[in-house]
Amino acid sequence: MRKLFFLLLSSLSLMGVVLPENAPFAGGIIVQEINTAHKPKVYHGKRQLMVLDTEKKGHYVVVAGIGLSQKAKAPYKLRIVEAKKEQFHTFYLEDKVYKKQYITLKNKRKVNPTKLDMKRINSEKKRSHTALALFTPQKFETLSMVKPVDVNISDDFGKRRYFNNKPRRPHSGVDMPAPVGTPIVAPLGGKIVEMGEFFFNGNVIFIDHGLGLVSMYCHMSKFDVKKGQMVKRGQKIGEVGQTGRVTGPHVHWGVSLNGAMVDPRLFFVKQK
Repeated sequence: MRKLFFLLLSSLSLMGVVLPENAPFAGGIIVQEINTAHKPKVYHGKRQLMVLDTEKKGHYVVVAGIGLSQKAKAPYKLRIVEAKKEQFHTFYLEDKVYKKQYITLKNKRKVNPTKLDMKRINSEKKRSHTALALFTPQKFETLSMVKPVDVNISDDFGKRRYFNNKPRRPHSGVDMPAPVGTPIVAPLGGKIVEMGEFFFNGNVIFIDHGLGLVSMYCHMSKFDVKKGQMVKRGQKIGEVGQTGRVTGPHVHWGVSLNGAMVDPRLFFVKQK
């Protein structure tokens, strides 16, 4: 197999697909051209990554999500498999500092769940992880997403959160505050692969968009879709609520790429 080349993104045509911006830091996305004789499969650890065709023979684009736990300047390794042969490439990521956020909740069970609560929470975690880890075939017309709710998005992705002064996991999505009943639409076409009423997330929907790209919508008041249903970009899927662990009505929007939660705003062509 000939030597592998990673190139800066140029004006290569991607069959009309609009790419997210390259953001090589924790919670961001690596968007990189790759030059191989045949279309490869690319992995980070055991996770398969999105590889897109271009109109130029031998040129492809890898789109890889970077988890919030990834350390700055730590190696991010890719395994490239072509014709049963392997090559490896290592990226070193940029530093990204996220702010801290302190939240006070009156319902103490949402901070310190009971043993019975934990049994339910652990069951829901498995369902969530299964949905967010999906990798299904897809050909994209676009990767450019529309807003699920037509409001300004809060700048809280990645914040290190403290509930009642107790440290919890970083905020792995963005919040979109709006009155209860405000419509929520699918930012990209896909399939409803999981949904239900969860302890922390309230009423939640997961949409599989394909090739490791999955989105989730939490704290909803109403569902307008069913599990297994296909939805189109811009189609209503439900309404804003304040279910689960919340301090007010909003939708929490999360995007997972190859199992890594990334900043959804990176998929906007134009950001407010």
